[in-house]
Amino acid sequence: MKVCISWLNEFVDISGIGINDLCHRLTMAGLEIEGVHKSERAENTVVAKVLHREKHPDADKLSLCRVTDGTEEYQVVCGAPNVAAGQTVPFAKIDAVLPGNFKIKRAKIRGIESCGMICSEAELGLAEKSDGIMPLPESLPLGADINEILGLGDTVLEVSITPNRSDCLSVIGVAREIAAIYSLPLKAKEFKLEETADAASNYSYVKVNDEEKCPVYLGRVIKGVKIAPSPLWVQNRLRAAGVRPINNVVDVTNYVMFEYGQPLHTFDLRMIRNGIVVRNAAEGEKLLTLDEKERTLKDYMLLICDEEKALAVAGIMGGEHSGISDDTTDVFLECAYFKPESTRLTARRLGMQTDSSYRYERGIDPVNTIRMVDYAASLLASFAGGSVCRGVLSNDYKRVTKPEVMFTPEKVNALLGTDISTEKMLKILASVGMDAEECAEGYKVTSPSWRVDIERWQDVAEEVARLYGYDNIRATVPLIPADSDRLMPLLTHKRLLQNKLASLGFSEAVNYSFMNDKYLGIFDDRERFVILKNPISEDMNALRTYVFPGVVSTILYNVNRGAKAANIFETSSVYIKEGEGIPLQETRLAFAVYGGYWGLSWNTKPVEEAFYALKGVVENILAGYNLGKVSYTRSERAFMHPGKSAEIMLDGESLGFFGELHPDTLEAVDSDQPICVCEIFLERLLEKELEKKKYSKFSKLPTVFKDFSIAVSKSVRSADITDAVSKESKLIESVTLFDTYSGKGLADDEISLAFRIFFSDPEKTLTDEETNAVLRNAIAKLEKDFGARLR
Repeated sequence: MKVCISWLNEFVDISGIGINDLCHRLTMAGLEIEGVHKSERAENTVVAKVLHREKHPDADKLSLCRVTDGTEEYQVVCGAPNVAAGQTVPFAKIDAVLPGNFKIKRAKIRGIESCGMICSEAELGLAEKSDGIMPLPESLPLGADINEILGLGDTVLEVSITPNRSDCLSVIGVAREIAAIYSLPLKAKEFKLEETADAASNYSYVKVNDEEKCPVYLGRVIKGVKIAPSPLWVQNRLRAAGVRPINNVVDVTNYVMFEYGQPLHTFDLRMIRNGIVVRNAAEGEKLLTLDEKERTLKDYMLLICDEEKALAVAGIMGGEHSGISDDTTDVFLECAYFKPESTRLTARRLGMQTDSSYRYERGIDPVNTIRMVDYAASLLASFAGGSVCRGVLSNDYKRVTKPEVMFTPEKVNALLGTDISTEKMLKILASVGMDAEECAEGYKVTSPSWRVDIERWQDVAEEVARLYGYDNIRATVPLIPADSDRLMPLLTHKRLLQNKLASLGFSEAVNYSFMNDKYLGIFDDRERFVILKNPISEDMNALRTYVFPGVVSTILYNVNRGAKAANIFETSSVYIKEGEGIPLQETRLAFAVYGGYWGLSWNTKPVEEAFYALKGVVENILAGYNLGKVSYTRSERAFMHPGKSAEIMLDGESLGFFGELHPDTLEAVDSDQPICVCEIFLERLLEKELEKKKYSKFSKLPTVFKDFSIAVSKSVRSADITDAVSKESKLIESVTLFDTYSGKGLADDEISLAFRIFFSDPEKTLTDEETNAVLRNAIAKLEKDFGARLR
């Protein structure tokens, strides 16, 4: 944003402040000064009048003019096509120096002496180019210094405003910052509004159909305006702000917007049928905007309309057929507060950004609308000679209030690493209009209506920091305890797992947390999805509930581009909807194997090898944790193969799952080969890890083992048999399934399972009688509980 020093001086006296110090202090307070531009002065240039004009005798495109500065007359040869007798113009005398170090000398042009130059806007540094001389108002005194008239030599600051500081997108906003930084008083601008007895309601009305998007809509009617150029001082300030002056009516809306940050719009009252209706567009409705482009609208876009047609896209741009023209005499002045979310979405979808939308998107002062509509109406009456009708037309709006923010000086100092006194903090907050009231919990802060960015105590802390001075906060070296890993165990374990999987031949993927809900629906129920209201694209409209679908997607992306095998992993978060509250967030590790763990080889079977390789990786990972007895049970997840998948269980709780995807799932993701996946719930894994590892001595005595084989129903899980045998005696060290068989000699629904039991006693060597007794009891229990028979 560009703002000139002379304009700032109307609100805060900065005449005694050096420009370098001002720029530094503003930058350190968060308003970065990107540039300082000082317009050049035009020396020995005054206001003059063209007394006479005639054609140059020897040149068709030149004119011979007689000019006076109120004291003397001068003969001037002029090439501008718009020069005419009676005009008041800027006149550079002999020895004048114009911007760009352009010096005026006495010269002969086509044989006739020229004693000066009638200047254009470009020659005065007010525009890059111009087609003719610059006419001035006839009321200006002849001989007046053109620098004073046109404001030449003023300094313009180019300020970079961060998105949260929309209050500084105005002269008054920057002035408030300067006043707070230098502890200077802020000057109030007074104005007088005179209304006629004629009521505005005789000519129009206001109706708002969607008060959620438009909480406040105000309008005034100004009758009998005369379209003409704005006063020079207004034009000068608008040019300094980077805006081209148009006419007195349009310039007023721009002037108030740049001065106070309140966007305004004016309609030709003749073009409004009966009254103003603020409504949502019909799907596919079209509007020709002021930039002469036809816009196709969506049903969520807010419009300003009359009873028959659309007049403007709310907060962004007016329509071509309702704008101000040279023959406009009656004006409807709009001043509104549109919700930032609505304006932002419409502007993005239409690909439009204007000075108005830029401010509405970031948030304006919702309370200042009534004062601004009156201020703008008073300027219109002054500049355009109109009369303001009695009363403000409005919807039935409610005063917008801001929530109070609680803070304590201790929390602020802890956040900033400072030791600022409470008195100093309160003084800083008061300087930016924040009232702090002491209460039992600390201090209750009410921020001014223009500070839409103050929402939490951290925002209050930021105000304290930037006005206290970031350069006044001493740098300190952070203290890192020797056992810092304990502060972030999850992060530490994530890094360990990433290194381990990389060493096992896996490549890491980093996918978005956003997914297409239809793709995610292949793996999970929609009731668990968190659907985004404003997704970055239609293919990313839901938060993932599993990590492995993204890994599968990454694998298939590479397979479709020629890869024959892939081992991919990812550590990330999932988000699961739980009622109407905050979604459950968990950190998980997922990895997958496609085409065989070792890739293509003559001596391996890729599909079978991939499953067992995946199980080996799972066991490798779990071996790094001090867990209790981990078991594997058949997985009941619908997307997993029922006979080739397992849940990782500990104390009756699942720590994850692994196995081959169900054939239906593979078909849904368009994979022609099996994919083996695993997902481990890291936070549950860490919760289950025992705090202290217990040392177990190696037995000095020999370990004894016994093998046995039983036939059981295929519905019996081997893990249940292992658990039952393990509990039979304290002498049993471990039980391992080492072989399976089905076929000849067994019923169709039977399977043969072979187990090895390891026996150990730390006090003595076990005899066959002792181990055989335990084995007999174990087999008897299996016969009773599982219907097993010894083979």
